[in-house]
Amino acid sequence: MNDETVIGQVIQKAGAAFPAVEVTPPQYASMRYPKFLPMMRFTCRQYTLEGFGNLFAMETRAMGGMMKLSTMVFTPYSGKSVPFFLVDTMEMKKKRLAYVEYYDCTTKGASLPESEGQRLEFASLPDYAEKPAWYTSRRTPYSLIKGGEGADAAALETMVLTCVDRYLEGAKDAPMDPANLEGLRGFQRDMLTLGNPSSGTLTRVLGKEGAELAFKTAIMPVDPPQSPHNMQ
Repeated sequence: MNDETVIGQVIQKAGAAFPAVEVTPPQYASMRYPKFLPMMRFTCRQYTLEGFGNLFAMETRAMGGMMKLSTMVFTPYSGKSVPFFLVDTMEMKKKRLAYVEYYDCTTKGASLPESEGQRLEFASLPDYAEKPAWYTSRRTPYSLIKGGEGADAAALETMVLTCVDRYLEGAKDAPMDPANLEGLRGFQRDMLTLGNPSSGTLTRVLGKEGAELAFKTAIMPVDPPQSPHNMQ
């Protein structure tokens, strides 16, 4: 992936914080839907971050390239006492969105240095009114859902990268507790049974069972993958 994209920069930052090994399953590296006259194209990368867990990154291009989506998912399956971390960005015509979502699945509660004040820090960016969903109440108070028509793309990117830096910095020093995996596994189960933002799209592309397998093994694995390859 291009280092100049948000995903490219996030992958570089993650690799600088933790030793990284690419473990992208070939069947997910490049996908399209429908296959013969594709309206959506997906480029995926998966990394094992030693001492942390999993990073999944997906770029989606739709509507002839008019819609651009980026998804980054940090899953601390090492037991690190940090939240499950999900970042989504979207760009279509003049509409730009950035979702920075934290889900605290730890046993004793997790905190990230400086994150508690970031709602005030980025208050100048417009909040985006998303559709109600079961998982919104699970987010930490310092999650950020920003953007809209005419939103400043550079400011949204700065917000995302600042939050990623803080998350990785906090994760490096966070203690490990194997008991955290119980909460993480429970949240993974809820995302599968109650639905998640990408479940509908993945089901169309991979089928119901294929989408569930991708979620469990690539997007949000609670167990480490089996066959690592050197990070590119």
